[in-house]
Amino acid sequence: MKTLVFGGTFNPPHLGHQMMIEQVLTKTLADGSSLDQLWILPVGQHSFAKKFVSNEHRLAMLELMVNSIVEKNPSLKNKIFLEKYELEHDEESQTFSTLKALSKKHPEHQFSFLIGSDNLEKFHLWNDYQLMLKKYPFYVYPRIAFELLPFYEGMIALKDFPKMEVSSTKVRRAFKNKTSLDGLLNAKVIKYIKENKLFV
Repeated sequence: MKTLVFGGTFNPPHLGHQMMIEQVLTKTLADGSSLDQLWILPVGQHSFAKKFVSNEHRLAMLELMVNSIVEKNPSLKNKIFLEKYELEHDEESQTFSTLKALSKKHPEHQFSFLIGSDNLEKFHLWNDYQLMLKKYPFYVYPRIAFELLPFYEGMIALKDFPKMEVSSTKVRRAFKNKTSLDGLLNAKVIKYIKENKLFV
């Protein structure tokens, strides 16, 4: 089973994340293949010392986003799952260690990983990145203002996909300036954030 893992802080999950998920699940990938499943992997302890809201809130927002995706495209109902591996382990989240653990636990899955092109600049800082790329394909989704550079062997560029415009930076700026979140976050996620007074 061909399974793509999409990791991130999802603090909060925004419409850019949602678009990436919808696109990779409904289009043929750059290497001519298609996916059986996509697992969303919220990080536990981030290796770059980022701070985020509680696991409970992030999972709740992700569930709302996934529900919206499935409502719009019912054929994706059994294709998107939340993987809590990194949330259930106390150690610092490392992508390579996680992928090896998931591969051992689920040998029936052929895992690959999804990143945005904004991750390329610091990809050399990822733990054992060269070994990781030899074992797991990495699909790179294009983002506006971030070229597909540097590009490593083992990466697959999703060049013909619509570029992602929404970013976590734009979302944080909207929260800080108290401007509209429309066009940045899913309506259900916005409602949840307001009800739970998050990011204030």
